[in-house]
Amino acid sequence: MAADQTAMLLYETCLLNIVEEKNGIREIDFQEAVELLESGRKFVWLGKEPADYIARLLELDAGIAEKAEPQEIFGADRFRALEFSDCIFVCYHGNTSRAVAKLLKDRHNVESYSLKGGVTAVVGEIF
Repeated sequence: MAADQTAMLLYETCLLNIVEEKNGIREIDFQEAVELLESGRKFVWLGKEPADYIARLLELDAGIAEKAEPQEIFGADRFRALEFSDCIFVCYHGNTSRAVAKLLKDRHNVESYSLKGGVTAVVGEIF
């Protein structure tokens, strides 16, 4: 099986397994996220739109946001995973960001944050 297919399968399996599970995941609300961003944490957008667009929707400085593909993170080795240490993952509804944070914690012992409810919890449905 190709690495991309394996990463996608792992991604889908992890999403299904943790939608209800929150143990060990640092889910934060938007105000907590803003405070962490002010202290230098990274904002990582996991959706399809440009990260600076999402940052502007959230009324944040567009320069603090970066985009990452969830499948890449799911297939990351420990060295790559460490690049996401203490970052804040943001997705549409909070499920993908929670899955990514859980995988990083379980597989690589890398701590990160997930924005509870995703961008939708802050600004409503965007698409």
